[in-house]
Amino acid sequence: MARGSKQANPGRKLLWLALLLGILCGFENHYQVLRLVELTVTPPGSLPDPVLWRSIGSLSRRFWVIPVLRREAIARELGERYPAEITFSISGWGRIMIKARSYVPWLDLVYQGREYVLSTDGHIWPKSFSIDAKPGKAAGDKALPIWYWDKNLQGPFGDIDRRDKIVQKSILPTEDLRRWQDKLSRQGWLGKPISVTVSLRGGTRILKVVAQRNNQRIQLELGDHTENWETIFSATRKILAEKAQADEPSLVIDATYEGKIVARNVPPDGMDGNRRRPEGSETN
Repeated sequence: MARGSKQANPGRKLLWLALLLGILCGFENHYQVLRLVELTVTPPGSLPDPVLWRSIGSLSRRFWVIPVLRREAIARELGERYPAEITFSISGWGRIMIKARSYVPWLDLVYQGREYVLSTDGHIWPKSFSIDAKPGKAAGDKALPIWYWDKNLQGPFGDIDRRDKIVQKSILPTEDLRRWQDKLSRQGWLGKPISVTVSLRGGTRILKVVAQRNNQRIQLELGDHTENWETIFSATRKILAEKAQADEPSLVIDATYEGKIVARNVPPDGMDGNRRRPEGSETN
């Protein structure tokens, strides 16, 4: 008898366990203590509901512990879809808070004919992605500076296969870009900025700065080392002072040569729909 009783004990334990689970399920179905009470997104409306729930999962409404267990994966998925740093936290029983801190747009980058936005901290995403009401706008509602990145340079993306699908950290030389943009943004004498193109010429990076100076379109070509830029800027101002805008409506000033600056009356890139440079230089 003792032996039979010992063999029956596992069966009884399973029955008690099934009974307990049944009671718990009935209790949960009636009182729904595991339901998601509140999902708060800060700032409000920054993450559209359809995509938000696609990452969180519809079953999370019924069992709030599911997104808690997946919080790192959810933050990563949302961070790839929106240009923002996503943080996931618990604010109480059944209450979840998701914060989206938008990356600050810095440059409008054109690569292989497609437009991207580069943030101040080096993240890049397709221009069609936006977490704000006005994509492609920086602080103060000003248009972002437009930069073209040549296809012959190393691309901007860590994962080029998903460049049009996710937000990712750029592998651009952001410190160089920051130095170039900082110096160029202070050259008001050149006119209204149009765009800057970074390309290769003889294995060296070249910057083409296009600006509108009253009725004159200017293209200033520079080497990528900024140490001699102030000297070039001083000489360029003198050249522009000597070139009457009526006689020279479009002007290319090539300062990439050693010890000299060449000024030619050639339409700057994009002015007539074609990309041009002084004879002997490469095209973008």
